[in-house]
Amino acid sequence: MGVLPRTTPPTFLQELAAALGNTGASRLKPGPRATHTATGLDGTPWQITYLTRHSRQPVWGLKGPGHEHGVAVGTAEAARLITAPAPEPQPVPADPHPRAPRTHLGFPVPEFVRAEWDSERAQWWRLGIATAVGTLPDNRPR
Repeated sequence: MGVLPRTTPPTFLQELAAALGNTGASRLKPGPRATHTATGLDGTPWQITYLTRHSRQPVWGLKGPGHEHGVAVGTAEAARLITAPAPEPQPVPADPHPRAPRTHLGFPVPEFVRAEWDSERAQWWRLGIATAVGTLPDNRPR
């Protein structure tokens, strides 16, 4: 496994700054070593890490909105992603079974049980979970 570089070559950093400067809206803030930050069109922060060079072109690791775990891109693609508008968040779908809980005793409730929460089938499912967890009700005769 290869070792990541410790610094960014100045020519690649200038190339990235020029690509972002051509858009007119992004700013590149050089970091101390291989990781730098940029501000997108809408003010969103991006983290840019120099990874390696491939065919004499730099490869950047880019983290930002929509790419939280990072993506390896070239200089032109990095400039395009940074200057693109941030993706709109997906609306949360309505709960099809609002009366039934999503978890029971720390376990996720399957959808078929949530659909029939008041049925005997769901009651047996809850009893099985209680048995597995060891929280059966005390129903001994007294």
